[in-house]
Amino acid sequence: MKRFTLLRVLLWASAMAFAPQVNAQTADKEVEPPADAPSPDSVDTAVPAEEANISAADARAAALEAQIEGLQAQISELKAAVTKATPSWKGAPQWTDSEGWSFKVRGRLMIDTAYAPKPDNYVTNRNLGFNTRVRRFRIGVEGAIPGGFGYKAEVDYANSTVGFGDVVLTYAPTGKIYGFTFGNQESLDGMEQITSSRWSSFIERAQANDAFGNTRRLGLSVNLHSKDNLFRFDTGIFAAHSIDASLDNDGYILAARTTYTPYVGNGFVHMGLNFQHREFQSNDNAVASTSVGAPSTNQIARYRARPFLQTTDVRYVDTGNFAAKSDNIFGAELYGVFKSLHFGGEAQYVKVNAYSAGDTATGLDAFNGGSLVTPTGDPSFFSGFFEVGYFLTGETRGYKNGLWDRTKVLHPFNKGGSGAFQLIGRVDYLDLDTAKLKNGLTNNFATGATSLAALNTRLGRGGKQTGYLAGLTWIPTDYVRFLFNYIHTEVEGGPLAATVKPLSTAPVDKRKYSTDAFAIRASIDW
Repeated sequence: MKRFTLLRVLLWASAMAFAPQVNAQTADKEVEPPADAPSPDSVDTAVPAEEANISAADARAAALEAQIEGLQAQISELKAAVTKATPSWKGAPQWTDSEGWSFKVRGRLMIDTAYAPKPDNYVTNRNLGFNTRVRRFRIGVEGAIPGGFGYKAEVDYANSTVGFGDVVLTYAPTGKIYGFTFGNQESLDGMEQITSSRWSSFIERAQANDAFGNTRRLGLSVNLHSKDNLFRFDTGIFAAHSIDASLDNDGYILAARTTYTPYVGNGFVHMGLNFQHREFQSNDNAVASTSVGAPSTNQIARYRARPFLQTTDVRYVDTGNFAAKSDNIFGAELYGVFKSLHFGGEAQYVKVNAYSAGDTATGLDAFNGGSLVTPTGDPSFFSGFFEVGYFLTGETRGYKNGLWDRTKVLHPFNKGGSGAFQLIGRVDYLDLDTAKLKNGLTNNFATGATSLAALNTRLGRGGKQTGYLAGLTWIPTDYVRFLFNYIHTEVEGGPLAATVKPLSTAPVDKRKYSTDAFAIRASIDW
């Protein structure tokens, strides 16, 4: 009320200043009072003119004070609204409110450049050598909805084709140990596959994921975790394909993954097991499936892998097509993180439920083309890797909810620091070699008649591939990474062994050769 009191004083002073002027103007005049005017003694002096003026000023001041207080309230509301509408920044603006709503634009851009030379005598394929490609360009949104609901949707425009990343709806109520994820998601593969490509150890994931067709599929998963979040269990059922326009609906995948992460000394250990049963889609009266991300094309199985790069489509190890109904994948994960040091690896074992020589198939099971290789039993394949990494600048590898996560840079480049530097090495082994395929017969599924392919053709089925990888990763800020990889690949057998080593006297499946490659990735995410 200080302003109100001051106003009263100013009005009183004005009245006092005005009164002498009036008196001065009338002092030299004789004023006769009216005949009916009361005598001076009868005037009520309790309500002087000055008091009336002050009362009016008080009313005006009170009204003005009320207006000022109203304006102040409106200004406070506007400030609160502006503060509420101002987003936080996590690589991109993120809006949140007190009711549980949130919204954020997300995405990533990854550009790869690599040199993968041709092996000896393999000069007929121009898909090896120097190449640059946009490995991923994703754009999408994510956010939360009150009540424990959430969403994420990403479109991938890489390599002149349109695909999808995670496209999911989630339900994870606060304070509960359960949740659900519905949509296009990883079908509970190993840690290397499920972890975002933004945090991968090397430019490409371990070759098991390429060879065994691990990827996202449409499905529903149930997510459970202990209250301390050290133990997690996920299980789900998935269609045998990702988002696409196909109506191939009779293939499916049953999957489960469990992890336990106890603290040990100044770090922690990650232990995990994963399993997938993948039922292949029927042959649909010999009509080839058009599904994206399917573990097989109809009931035609094939396992193969690139030489640790996606800048080429050449595969040195490849089983070729053979008839199978389903497969089972068993996986194990073991890692340790102790301050700047991290190490560990994964392994996956695949057992295939194959057709046999002499089998016939009609109707939905009829094969496209009629004839296909049938193994002499159910073949199995194996892949595993082990890696060791160290942050030269003191960082610790990021980890969250049983997966690798963003590494927080201690001294960001944009703040005058050097960023984070990570050295990492890996040995990655894949074995697609099996006598059950090399001795397999070509079976006519219309008649059950069999034939035997040429020896070198049969010996070229499968092969073994070992990669020795070394990498230097520079992370100037939390959202930018540069990866430099050297890859030495050793191959034994496989479909190209006879071409690469034509003068060798060793059996085709025992002929060995090697290649060396160099690759660089520049990536940013938001």
